[in-house]
Amino acid sequence: MTATPIAGCWTAVGPMSHHPVGAVRTPAIWHGVLSARRSLSPVHAFRTQPKLANTRASARGMTYCSNQASASRHGSMSLTACMALCKSMNCQFIQYDCNTDCWLLDSCGTYELSTCGSSTYFRDLTWGVVSATQPQPGACFPNTAQTGEFTCTGNMYCSNQASASKHGFMSLTACMALCKSMSCQFIQYDCNTDCWLLDSCGTYELSTCGSSTYFRDLTWGVVSATQPQPGACFPNTAQTGEYTCTGNMYCSNQASASKHGSMSLTVCMALCKTMNCQFIQYDCNTDCWLLDNCGTYAISTCGSSLYHNTLFNTPTMTSIAPVLTAPVPVPAPPPSDDSGVVVLTSIGGGLSVVILGMLGIFLRRLRAKRQMAAVTPVTPMPTDSPDRSKPARVRVSQMDEEAESKAKPLSDATAESLPDNWGRKIGSKQDLTFDDLVYVPHADLNVFQTLLNKTYRPIPTQDRPCPNKKCDKQKGGCPCVQRGGDPGLPTGYQLMRVIRVEDSGMFDRYVKRRSDIRRKRGSCKPPDSQFFTAAAMEHDAAMKSALGSVDDDTNEVFLWHGTQIRKGLAIAQDDFDLSFAGSGAGTMYGKGLYFAESCTKADEYAKDEDDGHYEKIHAMLLCRVCVGNYHYVTDRDPSAIDHFHRGDTDSTIGDRAAAVHTYREIVVYDADQVYPEYLVLYKRLHKGQHAQPVSESRPFVLELPVYWLNVGKNPFTESFNVHYKVREKIRATLQRLAMGCSANKPRVVSARRVEDSSLWVRYIRKKSSLGNALDDRGEDKFKPPNELDGKPETGHSLTTSLLREKHTEDTVSLENIQYGLNEMLLWHGTDRAAATVIAEEGFLVLDAKHGRRFGNGVYLAEDLDKSLSYAPEVSGRRHVLLCRAVCGDMHYTEQHWESSADSTAKKNGKHSVLANPDGVGPREYVLFEEDQVYPEYLLEIES
Repeated sequence: MTATPIAGCWTAVGPMSHHPVGAVRTPAIWHGVLSARRSLSPVHAFRTQPKLANTRASARGMTYCSNQASASRHGSMSLTACMALCKSMNCQFIQYDCNTDCWLLDSCGTYELSTCGSSTYFRDLTWGVVSATQPQPGACFPNTAQTGEFTCTGNMYCSNQASASKHGFMSLTACMALCKSMSCQFIQYDCNTDCWLLDSCGTYELSTCGSSTYFRDLTWGVVSATQPQPGACFPNTAQTGEYTCTGNMYCSNQASASKHGSMSLTVCMALCKTMNCQFIQYDCNTDCWLLDNCGTYAISTCGSSLYHNTLFNTPTMTSIAPVLTAPVPVPAPPPSDDSGVVVLTSIGGGLSVVILGMLGIFLRRLRAKRQMAAVTPVTPMPTDSPDRSKPARVRVSQMDEEAESKAKPLSDATAESLPDNWGRKIGSKQDLTFDDLVYVPHADLNVFQTLLNKTYRPIPTQDRPCPNKKCDKQKGGCPCVQRGGDPGLPTGYQLMRVIRVEDSGMFDRYVKRRSDIRRKRGSCKPPDSQFFTAAAMEHDAAMKSALGSVDDDTNEVFLWHGTQIRKGLAIAQDDFDLSFAGSGAGTMYGKGLYFAESCTKADEYAKDEDDGHYEKIHAMLLCRVCVGNYHYVTDRDPSAIDHFHRGDTDSTIGDRAAAVHTYREIVVYDADQVYPEYLVLYKRLHKGQHAQPVSESRPFVLELPVYWLNVGKNPFTESFNVHYKVREKIRATLQRLAMGCSANKPRVVSARRVEDSSLWVRYIRKKSSLGNALDDRGEDKFKPPNELDGKPETGHSLTTSLLREKHTEDTVSLENIQYGLNEMLLWHGTDRAAATVIAEEGFLVLDAKHGRRFGNGVYLAEDLDKSLSYAPEVSGRRHVLLCRAVCGDMHYTEQHWESSADSTAKKNGKHSVLANPDGVGPREYVLFEEDQVYPEYLLEIES
């Protein structure tokens, strides 16, 4: 492990040696040539630095204290404030819980592995007492003696440091960028925190605070025909990510290579991944040539390197002997024309303004992010979470295809049974296969609220857990769920959102099983007392229309099943699994699937999450259940399942309402007799609270988009980063959207959807903060574009208007968008390599001092033609990103050019700029923070 002095008496220690990935991160703080960048993690002080021999103070990344129950908990605050509080209270340990909350302890017990990013800090009051004999030369930060063109000497400072230009605290990456922009020769990374730049170093002196010096070799990468030696890789490492390098070699079949010209190695590797290539020939260490195979290796005389894509091998680091004599500076070679890479393209009308950035810096951030064991959470995880003992599953970035093969097609007979309210039209064989989760339209939500109201019964039972987690199970329910209890039995339920499950394979199995029961039983006898749900539908035409018809002959009925949201989403995606039957509530009537006619009974088994997005949000599945012939009992009967196995019945009705005046439960023993059609999300109401209409402008949405394949995962503890090649149906939807946003006839050749937990967490955190800002105003929505430009009928965002018109539930629709926050879909055109990097890492806002038409920010457009004009055409194709953008409160301008628009907007508390040049457009959206934009789709377009 590596100890690090941090702030005052605090020192960081890297993760335990058995941990699969590093958890101690360098903060992404940018100064000088790069703008300030907010990190997800509040632990801005973590470094990996040389260990000092007598340093006993330490912090452990990704750990928590075993005796955390004894901690004094002080809520959410910055790490700096937490350290100050600890010192004022003379504490010994900090557990910075999930890197958001401050917990103070006198002792820690043992360190346990955290999956939500917690860090523990041990306060050493002897910090800072360091002798000159402790540091050992050669230990460089960050643990490598060679970083690009910089050669490092560890634990040293320059004798003539007094002549240095001092630029304060920043990351090493930013310091190197600043050095290059100022043509400096040496960096003294002072105490491994501050950036000092020098033209010469004098002699090296031993540092006691861990400083490192970096000599900038301006001849780096300049190789003559006589210099290369076989095996010397560029840039001085034989392993780069998933690529294994062989130096000073070229491929014998290089004539078959696709040649992409001069670019950085990083961009070349990104391009190789997008094109699925096997080999890179980085020709003369300047040009990118891609091959499917290499033939034989031949020695290169211009320094070419070959990179073989070994698919996700772990890079290794090799140590380099320390240098104790400062090198003599050499003259810089003539400047080349490939010093920068375009990573953002401004779409200023009539004038293309290109932001040049260093993609090596860009992707170094990416690599650090990908090595997290779990994504840093926005909100703390429960302190008693069992997941703390297990590291989160890590997924490297990968490409995949949405598996149409997972969904089984409907049979022709089943297609005729599709509910009318699904709105599906079967016109071809392709239409018979689908697997979608869609939000029920806002206009139909009142039906589900009514059904909750009509199936509510104010009866507690022993199966309702104590909401305060202090009472044991007892007959009739504990005192906390009785009338007058705290908080008492819920008095009703507030509907939040409803998701409909449309799965051809599951529905086909269900209809076939229902048909089997009909053939075997004929007309089944209904229960003596009508089910609550059936009675509600019978007397409500709107409800019957919204839910769809049922088959009375087989006792088909809608019934409730209480669950937890993520489990409900898993069932919606993969169906019920009888192997888990009884795991949550026992097997009173045998091992089967249990349902209730009353939402109050089902609510007993519905669980929220202790904190986070689903705190106080519960879930029930509203399922089609084919009851068929049933076995009727009034008391516990575990042998009821035997009647089903003998073929006498299809289900059991356990009528405890008749026996003890509680509830009827319905049990089926074949998962194909159930179709989980709706996932209903709600909040519990107590003591005089009443259900309110669901907000249309700011509806509750799932933590992840409803159509994502990873929708049921927790992005804070289950890291994923997959780019899915979308199904043909979704490509067609994107095609319609592109046509609607263009005066031309663009053709969407291919599209990939980006599902990235880290980028998404950043985005929803920003959405949450904007929502809080809106709540503070006591308002329901920010002013939309049509109210800003004075054109209430026609001034809507073009993409928003199109979403209103087109059925795009499986891609993006207004049901997936919180337009009260001015969240919308917008385009961003750029080149292929930059689009790939943005899809991997997100946007990077650079602080340009001049040349930006409406100031600094991410530039987006609703007009696809506008965006495509900034996407270079290669072989007749261009690349564009379709992004989610949350604009918040927008500053509106009709100036032709207003480079200070961003500054004016920020002074007035705005979050973005809506620029409508000369009042005639095309309009541009400038978002100030990169976290306001999520690059969701990467499209290849032929125009």
